[in-house]
Amino acid sequence: MTDTSIPLREPAKAAFLAWLIPGLGHFYQGRTGKGWLYATCILGLYAVGFYLGSGKNVYWRWVSPFNSDKFMFHYVGQFFVGLPALPALIQATIEHFRPGANLLGGFMAEPPANVLNALLLRGKTYDIGLIYTTVAGLLNVLAIYDAYEGPAYGRGDETDPEAASEDQALAAQAGGATR
Repeated sequence: MTDTSIPLREPAKAAFLAWLIPGLGHFYQGRTGKGWLYATCILGLYAVGFYLGSGKNVYWRWVSPFNSDKFMFHYVGQFFVGLPALPALIQATIEHFRPGANLLGGFMAEPPANVLNALLLRGKTYDIGLIYTTVAGLLNVLAIYDAYEGPAYGRGDETDPEAASEDQALAAQAGGATR
């Protein structure tokens, strides 16, 4: 539906803000309940995943997507968390154009193979963290869409005053019959 029950402020800007920091686009639109829900759930899931991966599971590598051994499929999902995952893209870009240079002491830079191997040998926590951070980004895609389009109304969800009064009358009759 194109007509929403609440006025949405600049949907494109709200979608960008929702990508930048999950929930921010909803706060911008005045939908604070959804803003808190999205911010808490998405950022919480991302933070737990980042912790489980010892901060080494969010990174990007500039390679062809057709090179499936080296392409970072998980970062494609993590990217949509926005600002929390953006340092990985910045680090990879700096490393790609100026090898050996890094920003922020290597925070979210691609870890060496021996570090990744050591994390994988400790158990499944690294893999679980990788999944959590990726799913957080994919969930934020839905939040971004909600910030852009507004609340979803399906067929039959529209408010019709006549139908609502008929439903209330039927509910009152049913309530009287059960007493």
